[in-house]
Amino acid sequence: MDRRALILATGGLLGGAGAAQVLAAGPAAADPAPPVVPVFDVRAYGAVGDGVADDTAAFRAALTAARAVPGGGATLLVPPGSYPLGESLLLGPGMTVQAHGARLFRTGNTSALVKNYASGMPAVTGYQGAGDISVFGGTWDMRGSSFTSTCPAFVFTHADGFTLRDVTVLDVPQAHAVELNAVRRARIVDCLFDGVYSGTGTPAVPNRLEAVQITGATNAANLPAPAFDGTPCEDVLISGCVMRNSRPALNSPYDALCGDHYVASGDAHRPVHRNIRVLGNRVESSGAYGVRATDWVRSVIADNAIESAPVNGIYVSSGSGSALQDVSITGNTIRGAGSGGAIVVSNTAAGRNSSVSVSGNLIRSVNGETAIYVNQTDGVSITGNTVATTRHPAGGNCQGIQVQRSPHAVITGNHLSDIEGDGIGVDTGSTDALIAQNTVLGATHNGISVASSEAAVRDNRITGAGTGGPAGTYAIRIGGNAVNVSCQGNVARVGEGGAEAGVGVMAGSQAAWITANDLRGWGTAVRDRGAGTVAGGNLG
Repeated sequence: MDRRALILATGGLLGGAGAAQVLAAGPAAADPAPPVVPVFDVRAYGAVGDGVADDTAAFRAALTAARAVPGGGATLLVPPGSYPLGESLLLGPGMTVQAHGARLFRTGNTSALVKNYASGMPAVTGYQGAGDISVFGGTWDMRGSSFTSTCPAFVFTHADGFTLRDVTVLDVPQAHAVELNAVRRARIVDCLFDGVYSGTGTPAVPNRLEAVQITGATNAANLPAPAFDGTPCEDVLISGCVMRNSRPALNSPYDALCGDHYVASGDAHRPVHRNIRVLGNRVESSGAYGVRATDWVRSVIADNAIESAPVNGIYVSSGSGSALQDVSITGNTIRGAGSGGAIVVSNTAAGRNSSVSVSGNLIRSVNGETAIYVNQTDGVSITGNTVATTRHPAGGNCQGIQVQRSPHAVITGNHLSDIEGDGIGVDTGSTDALIAQNTVLGATHNGISVASSEAAVRDNRITGAGTGGPAGTYAIRIGGNAVNVSCQGNVARVGEGGAEAGVGVMAGSQAAWITANDLRGWGTAVRDRGAGTVAGGNLG
């Protein structure tokens, strides 16, 4: 926003130099006067903005005056220009920074360029620190490839209310563009995160450089601003942002658009972050993940476009074993996911997830373990997803959908094609699954593989299973010593596959019920090696 726009937006006038200007419009006869807005123009305090003269002292003076406003609420105005800065900008309660058209860049190693705390300030708990802070516009160039000491661009802690809009962050040295640490009501909207300086050598903690870190007040290593009371983040919106790396010769991509890499040990704090919404963002380049949802509950990841993620497109987990629930992953488009798969929902052996929905996502070109993988999750719903083309780097089983140790899964209405592996795999510990109305077109292994008891396989359409060779592959495979699997109303066609049979019941499986399936065209419709199988009424 330029100077004129700011005046019009606030209904006041700017005048004089060296002091705060009070903006107030003349009220209509019957209307109350609007609130006054103290505005501090850095040029009035001596800033030049020519990219050469050091503007540090001018910013320091303007901010000192702005923070002194009784009750807070001042605006720091940074007109278009280029401003060299040699120290951090400390914002106070209720403060707004207007910096559209401005470039602000570091001239040396500093702590976070913009923050709401300083060393030596009294400790605060919960969300009692300086809040209701907004930063609008500006290109914030950290010059991390020149000044390499670890340093985020923006850090806010123990705060209620923080907005970052229309901001560009460049060349951050071995850290996050934005660190939200114990923050409530955060809005990160329409921002660009372009490249991070990742240092040299192998990092002690790999894949730790999220563009927006969503973390808790756990310890001094995680946050240099006490109290370390375990306060989580809550009510965070990240929307309309872009993550990329436009200068690969200078920078690396961030390791994720947002999330955390925190893993608690022993009796350490285990904060769980609530009401996180990641909506309509674009990841053009990533070092590891698209979205890394660590310790999130009651959260939504929707309508994001993720173009390249060498590990996972979307990763929902708790390395600390916290129970995660009520997470919706919907409407995302993921292309080019890597080793771990496109969408992964997991937990530690001690942790359980519940009430997770994976729906309406479009996934293409996975080169790793699986397109959609769910583990340690009760009652997951995997519905209406489209998966096209999976490959395994070693020629193994890159399944379209796989669930493990996840009872009561509902897997319905998905479309899977050109799968190097099983189309759908329901594996160990995933009892009582419903696999219904899915379409599998071309799988090198089985169309659907069931290795848990009490599953219902209903009304699926499978064409071309076993394209990798006929031995031991089936349109529908029942194995893993599964008991009481019901297989009914499915349509399986040979197509271009070479599977051994339409339905295969493996040794060790018991009491499978195979009926009313359309298995026409198979040399062997049902191959039964199980015990107590009931097969009848099938076509073929």
